[in-house]
Amino acid sequence: MDNKKFLLNYIPLLAAICIVLGVFLGRFLYEGGSSTLFSMSNSSDGKVDEVIEQVVSSYVDPVNENEITEFAINKLLAHLDPHSTYIPPHEVQGEKERMSGKFEGIGIEFRVIEDTLIVVNAIKGGPSEKAGIKAGDRIIGLNLQEIALGKLKTDSLVKLLRGKSGSEVALIVIRPFNKGKITIPVIRGEIPIFSIDANFMLDQEIGYVKINRFSYQTLFEFKEATESLVNKGAKKLIIDVRDNPGGSLNAVIGICKELLPNDRNIVYTKGENEQETYNSSADGAFKDLKLTILINRNSASASEILAGALQDNDRATIIGRRTFGKGLVQSVITLRDQSRIHLTIARYYTPSGRCIQKSFDKDDMSGYRHDELERWGNGELYSADSIKVVDSLKYKTLSGRTVYGGGGITPDVFVSLDTNSNSKMLCQILDSNLIRNFAIKFYTASSIKGADYNESNELLQQSDLVATFKAYCRSKNIQWSKLDWITSQAYIHNRLEAYILRVKYKNNGYFRKTGEIDNEVIEALKVLSIED
Repeated sequence: MDNKKFLLNYIPLLAAICIVLGVFLGRFLYEGGSSTLFSMSNSSDGKVDEVIEQVVSSYVDPVNENEITEFAINKLLAHLDPHSTYIPPHEVQGEKERMSGKFEGIGIEFRVIEDTLIVVNAIKGGPSEKAGIKAGDRIIGLNLQEIALGKLKTDSLVKLLRGKSGSEVALIVIRPFNKGKITIPVIRGEIPIFSIDANFMLDQEIGYVKINRFSYQTLFEFKEATESLVNKGAKKLIIDVRDNPGGSLNAVIGICKELLPNDRNIVYTKGENEQETYNSSADGAFKDLKLTILINRNSASASEILAGALQDNDRATIIGRRTFGKGLVQSVITLRDQSRIHLTIARYYTPSGRCIQKSFDKDDMSGYRHDELERWGNGELYSADSIKVVDSLKYKTLSGRTVYGGGGITPDVFVSLDTNSNSKMLCQILDSNLIRNFAIKFYTASSIKGADYNESNELLQQSDLVATFKAYCRSKNIQWSKLDWITSQAYIHNRLEAYILRVKYKNNGYFRKTGEIDNEVIEALKVLSIED
């Protein structure tokens, strides 16, 4: 009897232990990305598996089981929302490299021009730079064998150049202005994929940082770049996230913490089974820098979190055009064959309460994907008055300014899309990549005169680039139009000089030059020049 009482007294404790173990096991299975969990709940009584089995065994023609399984998964996820996606096993490695910010290879940026592989840039600190590869080098062979570029696709070429760290490849190189071929051995290594394209001073007080995506390394890169600008005298900063599709949530949270005072909300998420709030926990190292953020319709996800957090906290002036409107949170789940699904589990909300995600119709995703055409059609890219706002989605920033929800981040200062330089001839030149190809084909770092950027820029402006470029365009069957040249000459001249300067001064040279006629950069300089 006493034993029964003893057991009865401990039954609640045993039940509690079982519940805790169950919860722990469930979380372990979920976070580990177990496809067992997925397959257990993939249908009512395994109906999906049963259908696939019947199709494979009984269909009139042979059926590839993997192919129809992946088709079914893609259709299922596409029905839910635009951003729940399936990543097949062969694409997972590329995704890991993009997010980790590194890969293995020789470390060059290149273009194939007229069946010649030309090095655009040897990545700083990478194996090729250490081995002596220079911008402008023509790589014509690997390991004593010349490359038949006309018969070799670019992705095949990338595979040949990449390889395990520590392995060696001998590059056969022709260097402009040198006679003959040279062979340069390169030991492959780990190559960083930088997410900061450029960082430089625009004047004595204003720095510029261009972020192309948010990877696991972006916070470190941003801090390093911004600290270097502060050391050069920067008191104001332009952060450019135009055309930045997003990426790591932790990276953008970290950057916001560096820019905000203590105890400010950055973003929060809400979903059926998910809710998180992210706040700054101390004064950021750069909280006193006066800020502007440049955005456009291709700024998405993490870029929108950055812009929304700084706008709602009245910490930065947002300049440009309304962002994309991607505010769905994805959890990455790895399946048994190492494929992945990115499953939407929540929505992002800015500190004022705005939902970043724009609306979509589950039965018509084409409208969601063709949003750019709608923005062209309704005039939103040219006039702030054409941006649709919903009065019922009115929110307040920390200081009481009105901002609107409904999808994307609307800028504080609207800058219309610049089409003044557009012409038929310019479209033909850009479609054929002739400006970039001209710079890479005819210039090397050693052939560009000048001891620094300012001197090189001045000497370029004194040279007669146009006559040489005009002849090059005609050799590529471009009909040179005097009327189109009058329309497009400022743009063409600027981009010619920008791509040439990039050969010697890399992305800093390019973005510094293009900034001279970049309307968003010009507007940011005006905003930052206004005294508080």
